[in-house]
Amino acid sequence: MPYWGIWVIVAVGCAIAEIFTSGFFIIWFSGGALVAAVLSLAGVNLNWQIVSFVAVSTVLVLSTKKISSAWFRKGGEVKTNVYALEGMTGYVIQDIPEQSFGQVKVEGEVWAAKSIDGTKIPSGAQVKVVKVEGVHLVVKSFE
Repeated sequence: MPYWGIWVIVAVGCAIAEIFTSGFFIIWFSGGALVAAVLSLAGVNLNWQIVSFVAVSTVLVLSTKKISSAWFRKGGEVKTNVYALEGMTGYVIQDIPEQSFGQVKVEGEVWAAKSIDGTKIPSGAQVKVVKVEGVHLVVKSFE
């Protein structure tokens, strides 16, 4: 089998292996293998094919790590699920009594909520979600 065929098998194997991992790491070796396959088709010596495979794979891995870490650092912590409600606004649909729970509507969903300072918040008031405690929201009034 010619070397270019082996490089293509390595590239496809790395791409398939990436499907079963969560790190987004192995796929870059496919890129290095494809470059080596092209060099093999061009008649370049096997030693240079290996050097190009290692070099291209290294550059791809390191550049992706640098770009992705900068991207995720810029955005800060990503809140998911119910914790994504923190900081959102909604309105009271059932009075929130002093030191007790009422109901608020945030992003089209109804939640049990209490006031952060324990004061009464009347129905219709606009509120901001301060934090999530279990299945309840802690809110503060804009008034």
